[in-house]
Amino acid sequence: MSIQGRTVLLVFPGRFSLARIDKLIANIKKQFQSKKIELKNTVIETDWLVFDMDDVVRGAGVTSGMFGIDKVAIAKKVSSIQFQDIEAEVVKIGKLKVLPNEKFYVKVHISSNAKINYKSRDLEFASTGDLTSALQSSSFSSSRRPYTFSPVSSISSSRYYSSSARPAKNELEADRLIEIFVGKKSAYVTIETDIGPGGLPFACQGEKVLCSIHDTLSAISCMITLKCGFFPEIVVVYTDDCNLRKNLKILGMIVNKMSIKNYSIRLVELDYGDDFGKILNPKKNGRRIHKTMIRQLESSHKAVLQEIVTTQILTLMKGKGVVVPLSVVTHPLWLIQSTFKEILTSKKIPWMPLLLPSQGINDIAEELGIEKTNMLTLFSDKSSMMNRMIRFTRQDYSKYRTTINKMTESAKKNMKTISFEIGPNYLHDILDSV
Repeated sequence: MSIQGRTVLLVFPGRFSLARIDKLIANIKKQFQSKKIELKNTVIETDWLVFDMDDVVRGAGVTSGMFGIDKVAIAKKVSSIQFQDIEAEVVKIGKLKVLPNEKFYVKVHISSNAKINYKSRDLEFASTGDLTSALQSSSFSSSRRPYTFSPVSSISSSRYYSSSARPAKNELEADRLIEIFVGKKSAYVTIETDIGPGGLPFACQGEKVLCSIHDTLSAISCMITLKCGFFPEIVVVYTDDCNLRKNLKILGMIVNKMSIKNYSIRLVELDYGDDFGKILNPKKNGRRIHKTMIRQLESSHKAVLQEIVTTQILTLMKGKGVVVPLSVVTHPLWLIQSTFKEILTSKKIPWMPLLLPSQGINDIAEELGIEKTNMLTLFSDKSSMMNRMIRFTRQDYSKYRTTINKMTESAKKNMKTISFEIGPNYLHDILDSV
């Protein structure tokens, strides 16, 4: 029996997204509609979603970047869950997918809704044996043909004149993985797979939070907030034109993860004023401090002031939740405690995704395109920004109190709101509006 199936898109929700599956499906359909991708049918299996459409490649490209999704796959649909039909499809796809001398592995996933009389290991064993035999047979029969030149790809040519591929002992050793997903009425054999960003579906919490982008940690905090299903209202804080461009480029990495077309941000330029240099006394114990140490002090003090002023700006804005990128690793404990109290006193909710750091920080930094050198500068040796920020004391804070209030008042007064369309021209659109 020959079962002719269609190529479909499989979407695998994250573990925490399964409870919000309706929101995830709605987000996916909305994205397809905005990209003018025609969707024909949607099937919900136990652990994955099946989308039937004409342009599966574009559909995979759209969904692979959406939050709430662990991975996506382009797969061949087998309109049957019969053992022999699935096995035959694995051989067809394997012959096209597995390259010469590669190790392949067949892995089977069976939905709890599937009513079948075989186990996953039975289908894995039989499909592996049939595919191995088919690849060896193809290699042998092709090697006996007389050589003739043909303008085909080098991959196709090498397939004919190479020793055949072979099964791997396990998934980790495999060069090529062929996955089979057996559902309630149909089965699916993967052709290509891509990893998604995970997290929760976009805006599934139904809650807006205020957050800023002014440095590496603030951008990472904003990304984590977005990944956790909040809708971020972003304030881009900058000190000069170069800093503005840098922060706007990071903004682009974040807003492109949102399942919306148009977005608005607020821009705030910080001015440290003329008093900053006077307060930062270049003498210590009556002796003049070395120029390098002065630059380090100036950099760390400005970083802490930026953090304090930004938090005050967010606290003064309309909104219930405030995202603060403070961490016990990088900031003085007294500053974290006082920030908590200040936000709570203003009857807002503080969200601090980096408060107790985890290994995921570097992964999200990489996702945002932040170079490892920037992270090393932040966290590494004794001269790092982290160590210099921790040395900022309550006495320093008292000295800068007037400066902080002036900076906050000036920033809030000169704040700009800019709306733009999310896409490749967002940066120029924002800069033209400044």
